[in-house]
Amino acid sequence: MTSMEFLEKSGISDKGRIARRYIWVLQKLHRFISVKKIVGSVRVDHDMLKNAIYDYFIDIVRVKEFHGIERTNIEKVCGYMGHWLLQRKPIQVLSPFPGSSFINELFVTAFIVQIILTEKKIGSEQRQANATFDKFQALLNYYLKYRPATQQSLELMIGAFFCGYDFQK
Repeated sequence: MTSMEFLEKSGISDKGRIARRYIWVLQKLHRFISVKKIVGSVRVDHDMLKNAIYDYFIDIVRVKEFHGIERTNIEKVCGYMGHWLLQRKPIQVLSPFPGSSFINELFVTAFIVQIILTEKKIGSEQRQANATFDKFQALLNYYLKYRPATQQSLELMIGAFFCGYDFQK
């Protein structure tokens, strides 16, 4: 059974939903590549991105069935999507540059951080004024490079960040 057949059998026959997620992540990838000024040095492997999106939706279907939940929280969405982007590595290096060995890990760090900041409505001025957040971001990047990041470990980390942030208020 193909990924798409599994998703259709599981009730995700809305290909528009999958396409929207693909476009959303693709836009984030292109923005990251542009901001890092590595446009000519890398390319996005669309097949790997497509596989990451399918793998994400397959995992979410299974989690929803197992736990009997209808909607997933942002921690789960971000953790599972981040995991599959790490596994599939959609950014392919065409010509090496400093940091190119871990470019996908750097992207997933930026991906997770942006979602966290958006979810908690943390502005750039507030973030830049917080040295602890820089440590968090560096630790997350280190973890993604050198530790086995599972969907669940990323979900827990994001949830812990949210808890700590909300506790401070």
